[in-house]
Amino acid sequence: MRVSGPPIDRERVEWIADLPARFAAETPDKPAIIFDSRATCFQALEEGSRRLAAGWQAAGLEAGATIGYFGRNSELFYQTLFACARGGYVLASFNWRYAAAELAYVLEDARPALLIHDPDFAGLVAQALDGRPSRPILLPTVAAGGPSLATALHGPSGPLVEAPRRYEDPLLLIYTSGTTGRPKGVLFKHGAVSAFQSAYDASPQWDDWRRDDVGLSAMPNFHMAGIGFMMMGLAVGATMVHTADPSPANLIALCNRHAVTRIFMVPTVIRMVLDDIRRTGAQAPKLTGLYYGASPVGSALLKEGMATFGCGFTQFYGMTEACSTHVLGPAEHDPARPQLMRSVGRPLAGVACEIRRADGGVCPPGEHGEIWIRSDMLMAGYANRPRDTAEAIIDGWFRTGDGGYVDEEGYLYLTDRLKDMIITGGENVYPIEVEDVIIDHPQVAAVAVVGIPDPVWGERVTAVVEPAADGTAPELDQLRDFARGRLAGYKCPRALVVVDTLPRTASGKIQRGVVRSMLETMRTNA
Repeated sequence: MRVSGPPIDRERVEWIADLPARFAAETPDKPAIIFDSRATCFQALEEGSRRLAAGWQAAGLEAGATIGYFGRNSELFYQTLFACARGGYVLASFNWRYAAAELAYVLEDARPALLIHDPDFAGLVAQALDGRPSRPILLPTVAAGGPSLATALHGPSGPLVEAPRRYEDPLLLIYTSGTTGRPKGVLFKHGAVSAFQSAYDASPQWDDWRRDDVGLSAMPNFHMAGIGFMMMGLAVGATMVHTADPSPANLIALCNRHAVTRIFMVPTVIRMVLDDIRRTGAQAPKLTGLYYGASPVGSALLKEGMATFGCGFTQFYGMTEACSTHVLGPAEHDPARPQLMRSVGRPLAGVACEIRRADGGVCPPGEHGEIWIRSDMLMAGYANRPRDTAEAIIDGWFRTGDGGYVDEEGYLYLTDRLKDMIITGGENVYPIEVEDVIIDHPQVAAVAVVGIPDPVWGERVTAVVEPAADGTAPELDQLRDFARGRLAGYKCPRALVVVDTLPRTASGKIQRGVVRSMLETMRTNA
């Protein structure tokens, strides 16, 4: 059964590159982005992005060059994104939690001509670039008395040659971990990024934003979910509050200080915010809409959240390669329909979904299979990986690797994650990426990494270790310290289980499913 959202009219898609100029003409003094105590109005967003793009052109950066960004959330990232769209550059956003070895790999893969970075990451950048024959131009986001991205926004500017608005031109490169353990660069075209808002506007289950809305996002700028949510507000001329501090106390304070109406939080953070309100007696924000993804919200959390925030909930389902593909809207978050609450919704406009068997046949309603997606927002492919792209996209359809089924009404239900991905605190972790690091520990003979249910984080990254030949195994703190030098903190194990022997197939492959079942039995019997 194929389920499709309404079509998108490509002729009516508004280019992301044109947004700053449009709203600078209509509401020049209105805040576009508020970050910390700084407010960037739409006029400043237009002027800043124009100066950046013109400056890069004057410096000799040709259209199509890659601009790398390795910095925490701030308004400067979106100035850079709009500048890339206007100048015809590709923005590569790197995970600022990377260790030096991880950063070195993505820099070699993306080959940016210019690398923008936070000043406190300068040492990490130097480590990552050590020994490379070709190096990008380095530009700090801010600097005391020297050139920086911030000073370039207000400096002298020559004329800008605006890039042609072409659907097929590359614009955005986002890195996601692959099942091989190496990050993959996911490349998006200008048209695909620009189509985001059209997809939401044309979807009947969508709760439309208004120009007088105020949104809040603490989602990282290296996530498509973070970029997409910020663009939802900016695309309609709303004000977006942005923060690099996702702590519950800060989110509550920002909501109340700026009269926030719409916010994105993963369920883990929703739980933390509600607990903080109950514990501290803080004023609960009154919202128009709360948006979430990464994992189901649960009926109990939904009821408490709706009562506390006074708004409906909207769930996104998607993945980096295809952005958001399904939405479960506010009207569908009905505690009286608990079965529907387990769904991730129906396709957005411009999206088609099929559930397929292993032989490629399309499953009827209710039959489990692999989720395949076709979308106007689909990636162009994996950068520098033609074989991976060809395996992932077949005749325009993307194989998600997720398992699920659709019901008679077209709602999608997830049943498993075929790629064994762990979702912890809204972040994706692939087990083999962690295993490849832990196996190098001298006290580890073999390891399987799995996710086990956690009431706070959704899933807890758990290392199941077969000790070295002498029978000694590392302590959890030792293992975490060992991994931190090579992995982002959220990927490091939060739990350690030591076993005499890991289960294996006849060919010697560790049976991850058996390991997971073993831990579940141990947890049940504890």
